[in-house]
Amino acid sequence: MSSQLRAISLFHDLPDAALARVAAACSIRTYEKNAHILSEQEPTKDVFFVLSGTVRFSSHAPTGREVIYSEISSGSLFGEFAAVDGRPRSSNAVAVTECRLARMPSAAFVDLLQREGSVAFRLIELLVGKVRQASERVFETSALAVRDRLRRELLRLAGSGAQDGIDINPAPTHYEIAARIGSHREAVTRELDRLESAGILDVSRRQLRILDLKRLREEP
Repeated sequence: MSSQLRAISLFHDLPDAALARVAAACSIRTYEKNAHILSEQEPTKDVFFVLSGTVRFSSHAPTGREVIYSEISSGSLFGEFAAVDGRPRSSNAVAVTECRLARMPSAAFVDLLQREGSVAFRLIELLVGKVRQASERVFETSALAVRDRLRRELLRLAGSGAQDGIDINPAPTHYEIAARIGSHREAVTRELDRLESAGILDVSRRQLRILDLKRLREEP
C-alpha cells in the first residue's frame, strides 16, 4: 500500500519508513459509484486518502435543495477538518465513481502531523488552498449574476491548460451545475442554450464542449 500512498499529495516528501507507518495505520475499502461515504454532522473523525476515483462533497437545505461544494480525485485527502478540530463532519461525501480509499484514524493522523514537519506544512498549504477556494465561491454567489457564475464554473471544469475544442468529460448535468453555482436548473439550461447559440459551447446529452475559450473568458 505504501506505493499507492506515495501518490497522495500530502506524502510526496515523506521518508519511506514514515510512509510505511502510515500504511500500517490505514485500512482500505472500495466504494461503488454513488455509494455514501460520510454524512454531514457525523461524529467520526478519521481521515481518508483517495487512491482512485472521485468523491463529491455537498449539503442539503431543509427544503431539499443541494449545494455541491467540490469534487476531489486520486491523490487528494478529506476528513482532515474533523481530525484536527474534533467537530462533526461539515458535509456529505459520496462516491461519484467507484473509489478506493485509505482510512486513517484521527489519533494516528495527529501523531503523524506532530512527528513529520513536512506533512504538517503540506497540510497547511492544502488548507489555505481550500480557504481561498471557499472565499472565491462566497464572492461569486454573493456578488455575481448566474451568467458570470456559470462562466467561471465552466472555466474551472475545463482546467488551466484548456484549449478550444476541449470536452468537459464527464459533463455535469444541468442540475449538478446549478448545485455548484447556487442557482437552479432552469436558469442554467437557459444560459447554456444562450452560449450554444453564440457558438461558444456545444451542448448535448452528457457532453459539453467549449468551442471558443477566449470568448468564454472575456464575455461581459
